[in-house]
Amino acid sequence: MQIENLDPSSNAILEVKQFISQWKNEETSITQFSSGSTGPPKKIDIPKWKMSASAKMTGEFLKLDKCSTALLCMSSQYIGGKMMIVRALEFNLKLLVTEVSSNPLKSINQNIDFVAMVPLQVEETLQHNPEKLNLIKHLIIGGAPVSDELIEKIQNFKCSAYATFGMTETVSHIALKNLKNKDEPYCAIGKTRLSTEEDCLVINNESLGIKDLKTTDIVELIDEKRFHWLGRADFVINSGGVKIHPEKVEQKIAKTIHSTDFIISSIPDQKLGSKVIFIGTTKLNEDDLKVKVENVLDRYECPKSYFFIPSLIKTASGKIDRNKTTTEIL
Repeated sequence: MQIENLDPSSNAILEVKQFISQWKNEETSITQFSSGSTGPPKKIDIPKWKMSASAKMTGEFLKLDKCSTALLCMSSQYIGGKMMIVRALEFNLKLLVTEVSSNPLKSINQNIDFVAMVPLQVEETLQHNPEKLNLIKHLIIGGAPVSDELIEKIQNFKCSAYATFGMTETVSHIALKNLKNKDEPYCAIGKTRLSTEEDCLVINNESLGIKDLKTTDIVELIDEKRFHWLGRADFVINSGGVKIHPEKVEQKIAKTIHSTDFIISSIPDQKLGSKVIFIGTTKLNEDDLKVKVENVLDRYECPKSYFFIPSLIKTASGKIDRNKTTTEIL
């Protein structure tokens, strides 16, 4: 595999070489920490054969054997960055390494077959140099939910774009959603088979050694390969006996205020048990926010209180830490 450093001032290439050295040593596993978005980060030893199997699943789905280049613009300290390196190794792709930044395509002037980015990076690219997306053949977006507004924006570009579904325990993603068809469900890749238990997704995949892995993801299962994601059981709000999925409420709100700089959460309430609250940053315009929010929500989804803080608290991997952010306003 060839490696090309696109940013000599960055240390990213050193991290890549260190990982490749780890990958090729005699150890049979790689130590990784979970993202910490639903609790303290967990130390996980991931067998190298699982990472290799996962890379092949993605490669077969996207036909990476017909590709020649991949761009690494995510930190190789996290599973997403590590898996981009493994995919490049498995499919002998030339790996272009650039600085990890919010706008990683700004200096890219060549066609690239395969890129993985987080939603923030795609948003920044669309804002500052959207034409760069037309240089990409396959784009996968993971690490955080992809907003409906972002999905709408990428419709006008040539690149194929997919949202990923997975977790550290599944060695990156086990399902992809084609974002060029907004109503399309997530589709499991490889030999993944899906079922549900108490509405939560259960994953089986012999290639990855995964048997009956019950997630905290609440889904609408179509068949053993396809599903619509509704939210996380960890975050479900039970307000007066009505179950509310904050992620779905956030999707509705984001469409009308054109921002993802907020969350829907809950705090204890004597009458309701828990009451729905809105936590946003002070950058949001408060004047007509409440009217806009409540115009698009059902009666039970409407926040009972609004709170504003300088910034939302995030995990080391960039995901919003709902628990800590909620604690901040108490």
